[in-house]
Amino acid sequence: MAAQYDIAYRRLFSHPRLVADLLKGFVSQVPVDELDLTSLTPVRAKFVGSAWRVFEADQVWQLRHRPTGLPIYVQLEFQSRIDTQMPLRTVNYSVQLSMDVMRRSTGHQRGLPGILPVVVYNGQQRWTAPRTLRELRSGLPDWLERFGPSGEYVLLDIHATPLVELPLDNTVSYVIRLEQAGQPQAMAGILEELRGWLSEPVDEPLRRAFYEWLVYVSLPRGTRRKGRWGRIRNFDEGLAMLAERLKQWRQESFEEGRREGLQKGREQGRTEGLLEGERQVLLLQLQRRFGRLSRAVRQRIQQADSAQLLQWAERLLTAQSLPEVFDGDASARS
Repeated sequence: MAAQYDIAYRRLFSHPRLVADLLKGFVSQVPVDELDLTSLTPVRAKFVGSAWRVFEADQVWQLRHRPTGLPIYVQLEFQSRIDTQMPLRTVNYSVQLSMDVMRRSTGHQRGLPGILPVVVYNGQQRWTAPRTLRELRSGLPDWLERFGPSGEYVLLDIHATPLVELPLDNTVSYVIRLEQAGQPQAMAGILEELRGWLSEPVDEPLRRAFYEWLVYVSLPRGTRRKGRWGRIRNFDEGLAMLAERLKQWRQESFEEGRREGLQKGREQGRTEGLLEGERQVLLLQLQRRFGRLSRAVRQRIQQADSAQLLQWAERLLTAQSLPEVFDGDASARS
């Protein structure tokens, strides 16, 4: 399973728009305005070291540093499991990449290339691995730190990223929302929203990438790559079929949850998955009625309980504006 997740993420992030959105929305340590994101170009990620040993990173992208004109290399690693040796791997890949770049250099560039290591982690548990080599060392004196590399990397922990903090109009935000949704009833609304957002002909490669990623990663176990899923070539049709199937799973999940609820008693209420599904459906309905929603609106909905969501959904039937839906609250204006 881990290998499938890594392959799916490599395919999804083989598009420069995903990498650009990752840098713009989720790498706060970097002054993105200094990076020419239009110059993003994939470069080979397999290096042959000494004794013909092969080193392979998941992905490497090159882009231009605006102030200096020099290239910067973004080294991406996709993890579905926690790797306690990640700082060591980061240093290893960076060294091999540096040697490869310098071997191929025409001579006009001197010194080591600039490398930005980024780890994208989609495991369910919080990332607990060391973030630097210093954390891996034990019992050594502090003065030795000046003689060793740091192995530091940027981390995007997908399941630990708060939904209310996600940037709007960002492809990586959709990846995080779909991963965190998990349940079909929550995924269906997000998928329909994604289809509407990626509706231009120029978005066809990205629609294809999202479809393949969803088949590998987000479909319930036992349905991946079965039946028609692997044979579809019209990827807009594929996304539409996924959305329809997810609607069916949503209804099935609702019926199953209702039956279980009757058996276990009314006090247990709805599952968190159904509550998240209600939130996503209301978000989609509001967006279709009033256009793009502000972060404040999304945050209110993510924090609401089932009773509040039902009240807003009822007001939506007759409301002429967002403030009417939220009972005149000025913070709900889009």
